[in-house]
Amino acid sequence: MLRKDPFVTGEYYHLYNRGIDKRIIFKLKRDYERFMVLLYLANSDESFRLDNLISIQHKTFDEILVLDKGEPLVSIGVWCIMENHFHLVVRQEVDGGITQFMRKLGVGYSMFFNIKYQRKGALFGGPFKSKFIGDDDYMRQLFGYIHLNPLEIKFPDWKNTLARTVLARSDDMKKFLEEYGYSSYLDYLGRDRAEKNILSTKNFPDYFGEQQSFRNFVDDYLAEGLFEDDK
Repeated sequence: MLRKDPFVTGEYYHLYNRGIDKRIIFKLKRDYERFMVLLYLANSDESFRLDNLISIQHKTFDEILVLDKGEPLVSIGVWCIMENHFHLVVRQEVDGGITQFMRKLGVGYSMFFNIKYQRKGALFGGPFKSKFIGDDDYMRQLFGYIHLNPLEIKFPDWKNTLARTVLARSDDMKKFLEEYGYSSYLDYLGRDRAEKNILSTKNFPDYFGEQQSFRNFVDDYLAEGLFEDDK
């Protein structure tokens, strides 16, 4: 199905999708790691055989995330994986890049998940969703909203005004985010890990000159309660 508004090279977009019928699509650590590896490898103008890298060449998770994979289709500035959905903020780098990247990502993960869990049929709830990011205000909002998304795992009422006021003062919330490894949050905090190679921060506005600036931004975003609930 053709999209009403085609993706424009050099422009930024918020991409997201969830499991069909809101079902869980990431059950175990290996599932999350598979998707993260695909975020890296599918973002290439070259083809790849991930199973060969893992089963034949015995590449580890960290080793795969540093492979030379060719020219990128998109630049990824933010990403987050939850048990039944995911969010990405990207810039399209070549014509058709977003479509090609998301097709490789979706097909690759769906095949892996269906084989592993012996199921058939669609894994995602239709084509991925997209929103054009036309200004800095929306872009900055996404840096906050997406990185705070995992809070709903442990703090399901975190968007409630009263709960948010309490949590904003709680070290428990910050500790949880710093222990949640399935988003780019840790990379913006300067954590040295292989997952940082998924990002192409040089192609995004430099909102945070240092790690503390990012921490302050997330804290302020939480306190202000500016949330986009679109997943």
